[in-house]
Amino acid sequence: MSDYLTLQRTLIKKTLFFALAAACICLALNQKAAAKGIALGSVFSVADFKLMALLLPRRLVGQSRRSFFFSLICRFVLLSIPLILAIKLPSINFAATVVGLLLMKAAVFYHFFLSKSSTPRVGPSKGNSVSQGDFDRVRCSSSSSMCGARGKLSTER
Repeated sequence: MSDYLTLQRTLIKKTLFFALAAACICLALNQKAAAKGIALGSVFSVADFKLMALLLPRRLVGQSRRSFFFSLICRFVLLSIPLILAIKLPSINFAATVVGLLLMKAAVFYHFFLSKSSTPRVGPSKGNSVSQGDFDRVRCSSSSSMCGARGKLSTER
């Protein structure tokens, strides 16, 4: 499986885990309307994320402005459905629905900034990064391709 799909699944699992935990806390506090709102918002947030992930390759290839605008409108409509339901139905808490819609963003933040997970990340990992001291030790010799003709880098010791 590709890293892209693994990352998608990991983020969706984390979002649903956060939603389940928040809903259980709300149920323990006897807040059924809030638990329903979190569950509703998180399900639609995951659906929006999946739709965005499906449309991303098309956007990168270069689709027309018209189809991009249509997909954007579809995503806005998709995210407005749980908000309208929360406004219309008194058994669903509106604020909890908004929190549920934001759980996907919280899962992305948690995954990339707080988690020490082994799933793929964007950018260099800590083991592969080069410190500033390593850059100071590498110097361009007169035989380097940037400085001369032969293309060698030497290291000071």
